[in-house]
Amino acid sequence: MSHQDAKDQDGPDRDGPESAGGEGRGVPDGTRGPVTTVVTRRVKPGHEQFYELFLEGIIAAATRFPGHLGVEVFRPESASAGEYRVVYRFDTAEHLHAWNDSAEHAAWLERAEPHVTGPIRRQYLTGLETWFTDPARPGTPPPPPYKMALVTWITIFPLITLVVVILNPPLSGLPLVLRLAITTAVTVPLMTWVVMPRVTRLLRGWLYPHS
Repeated sequence: MSHQDAKDQDGPDRDGPESAGGEGRGVPDGTRGPVTTVVTRRVKPGHEQFYELFLEGIIAAATRFPGHLGVEVFRPESASAGEYRVVYRFDTAEHLHAWNDSAEHAAWLERAEPHVTGPIRRQYLTGLETWFTDPARPGTPPPPPYKMALVTWITIFPLITLVVVILNPPLSGLPLVLRLAITTAVTVPLMTWVVMPRVTRLLRGWLYPHS
């Protein structure tokens, strides 16, 4: 499990993790499990409509890449704030690298340049940290490992129990390995996009007591 704070870089993102050059990727090769990347950009006043069109295009492009798990966009509360945060999730670091290093990704970043100002800020999370992303506070350190492990256990235990109870009757005739594959295929997306975001919001004060 690893965490890297966002890095600032002046001008277009030429050699950072969000570029197509492959240098300074941020997530080490061989990292196991899902990877989450939070990308923050400040949009020029009056360019919000153009940036929204850019987001539609780059998100559509990302969804076509292998291992893509989803994208969330956190828009600024007002035009004066101007900061957009985009959360990309991929199933492995290798698939994230393939997206970051692609010519298509680089082309989309170039299209955004006339509409943004200042550096790109990035945050990378892997392992359990992908379930404890706080896009509202980029750069906030993740909770201590014991808190992440405890919250994950008290969340996944009742969830997987419920999934097993519901799916056991229709799956009872299947081999054990296939039943487990279907059960986990249902449980993991529910944990990632439905249950954990709500649990972490509910326990925010305990998970991030100093934020």
